[in-house]
Amino acid sequence: MGLRINSNDTALSIQRQTQQTSVALLRGFERLATGQRINRAADDAAGLAIVERFRAQVSQFNQEAANLQTGINAVETADGALSAQGDAVQRIRELAVQAANGTLTDDQRAALNEEAQQLLEQVGETAENTEFNGQQLLNGAATAIDLGTEGNLQIAVQESTVASLGLNGLDLTTQAGAQNALGAIDTALGRINENRANLGAQENRFTSAIEVREEQALNVEEAASRIRDIDIARQTIEQTRNNVLLQGGLAALAQSNIIGQNASRLLGG
Repeated sequence: MGLRINSNDTALSIQRQTQQTSVALLRGFERLATGQRINRAADDAAGLAIVERFRAQVSQFNQEAANLQTGINAVETADGALSAQGDAVQRIRELAVQAANGTLTDDQRAALNEEAQQLLEQVGETAENTEFNGQQLLNGAATAIDLGTEGNLQIAVQESTVASLGLNGLDLTTQAGAQNALGAIDTALGRINENRANLGAQENRFTSAIEVREEQALNVEEAASRIRDIDIARQTIEQTRNNVLLQGGLAALAQSNIIGQNASRLLGG
């Protein structure tokens, strides 16, 4: 077998293979550092496209869960206001029962009616001032609030003003007026309780919807992880293999250069 002096094909082949092994080794270090098999489109173009779609889905599920949580907060705000209205109307009922007592004087009933009117003003103010993030909830300004989710989940809010509760014109200054007021007050309490029950059902629905989206986000993230992330054990073995190949390649390259140099000396080069 002849020796080539000016051209060492063996050394060139070993050098090329060594460079490829070095690149693979560097890519392996990058993957171990990031924990990801796909760090650029060149690593796996199809896999990257799938992972990016999964990322978009996860972002959507997480944002919808956040929107639903905001809806729960709004519902709880409305429920707290309705609870306060219910307490006020319940007190008005107590005053009406007291005013229906035939032993009271007109002055006493007037005092009871004064307290009842102040409580009615409180009910009206609660309806006007209950808002969430600038959105009024009980005065009839908003009957449905879209939460921006798939399925168009909405907060359905019933008006709860003095007028809608049927408490306008309430008068406890007479025994007959107090007795007549009891029916309207009971109807108002029923409407408040119905409104609260409806909001409670919506809150439960939103809570369930959040759980569904959190589970969906987790499942999609796991699917993306199986495509994107590396197997640490396998990559570590691959790194060890590439390191051995690199060291062997460098040794072979050095030996190949020595053979060429020795041939040159033999020929008097």
